[in-house]
Amino acid sequence: MSFKKSERQNRKAVTITRQVADSIITWAKTHHPNEAILVLQGKSTREQISVDGVVIPPFSESGPFYSGFGIHDLPYTIPHVGTAHSHPGGSNNPSLEDLNYFTGFVSIIISHPYEDNTIAAYDRNGNSLELKIVNS
Repeated sequence: MSFKKSERQNRKAVTITRQVADSIITWAKTHHPNEAILVLQGKSTREQISVDGVVIPPFSESGPFYSGFGIHDLPYTIPHVGTAHSHPGGSNNPSLEDLNYFTGFVSIIISHPYEDNTIAAYDRNGNSLELKIVNS
């Protein structure tokens, strides 16, 4: 029982601004039927991850079943907290590849048809995180 309480305490809540949510939706729709990927800017505390910006990763690649970039290609000045990418196939659950190439504190996945209700957030173990879209 104390394990579940501890597990709950370790889960962070994720907040993204309306502008970030709209950027993720637009980027995913623009690249459909291929996947699309973005770098998330923001801050992370023990309790919460706040996302307030996105960056198009340099030298990114994408196709119908993949998207990615070299993490070492990111400038050190970008305060990145994770990534967002699309799943054109309709599921916003992380794949094994998503977990193996996880970077940062959060992975946001949006699935087709790319609306607010198809956005989900996950930690590096594939656990679902509470996601809130806030007006900034």
